[in-house]
Amino acid sequence: MVTSENNGVIIDSLDYLMPFIETGRVIPIVSNSFRIEEIFRDDKELLALMADVPEHYDEVRTFDQQLTKQWAAKIGYPMSDSYNLARVAQYRQVESGFPERARIEYIRFLIERLLKANEEDEEYKDIVTRFKKHPQTLLFSDVVRQLDYPRFPEGGEDPLRLLAKLPLRIYVTTSYSNFLERALMAEEKTPRTQLCFCKAGKSNIIAEHLPDRDFKPTSTNPAVVHLYGLEDYTNTLVLSEDDYMNFLINAVEEIDSQDYYPSYLRGALPESSLILLGYHMQNWDFRTLFRFGSKVRKPETLDDELTPSIAIQFKPSLEKKEIEARSLQYLEKYFAKRNFRVKWTGAEEFVYELWDTWNKYLLGQL
Repeated sequence: MVTSENNGVIIDSLDYLMPFIETGRVIPIVSNSFRIEEIFRDDKELLALMADVPEHYDEVRTFDQQLTKQWAAKIGYPMSDSYNLARVAQYRQVESGFPERARIEYIRFLIERLLKANEEDEEYKDIVTRFKKHPQTLLFSDVVRQLDYPRFPEGGEDPLRLLAKLPLRIYVTTSYSNFLERALMAEEKTPRTQLCFCKAGKSNIIAEHLPDRDFKPTSTNPAVVHLYGLEDYTNTLVLSEDDYMNFLINAVEEIDSQDYYPSYLRGALPESSLILLGYHMQNWDFRTLFRFGSKVRKPETLDDELTPSIAIQFKPSLEKKEIEARSLQYLEKYFAKRNFRVKWTGAEEFVYELWDTWNKYLLGQL
């Protein structure tokens, strides 16, 4: 099942997770970049840029980062770390003098990118023309759906749909869009969107999206908890460095408040196996999430055998193998400190393996 080296724990098999899934004691935590990577990975310009990235390079290796570089160029970001979304957004917030403008512009940039990619496509050009008439009212998730993204190969399955098929009660996401909710509804479930720890713009959030202290999620009526806001309410988005700092401050201040951190989530996070999907250690979204996790899941209160959590990571590819080995050792120790095991694979590949293992478990083949 697992191997242990230098205090780090590496996962070889997912068999041990199956009873936790069966009892609803697994919580997937899905990043914003998980879906962004799937949507934009066929973008020809981004593909060309990715091809120019050296094999042994630790930065600008994702489509999400390449998109950020494109946005940074558009707004005239002057620093060298133009792949860092939190810093680019921070610059735009300061320069504009209006923090929400950066959030609005980033969502519009993603929308414009998709519309431009499809404006010459006979199948979609009428949809693009219609959308361009009212760009200020568009949601990125609506554009994605209307343009049939993500476009998986024939016979390929949507990883979010596979996660949605599992008998889970709570899903957590740092995505700004309702992709998880749509996947769950496609599986004939009735998800409940919940925005937790959002102080900014709370008065504009519809009641059913606010944390409900009396809500009891089930596998057919699961909670989808958005930690970093939702594009429907752009002033709730956690995008810049200041936004992430404010999120952590809010989490500390409201950790005992049922209006920000409802009881169903408060009880489930320390007692469930968490699966981190689509995160990169150097990014603010991960670092903030991991720090938040250390607040609500104190290591001294966890039993690793009862609540085995997983971080899904690509192995670092470094030119000098002795340095690569030390990097792996460091990453394993880093996650082990917070009672996380490591699976060296991609997020999509992990979901496919998880689904395959779950089906074997149901058939009694494990």
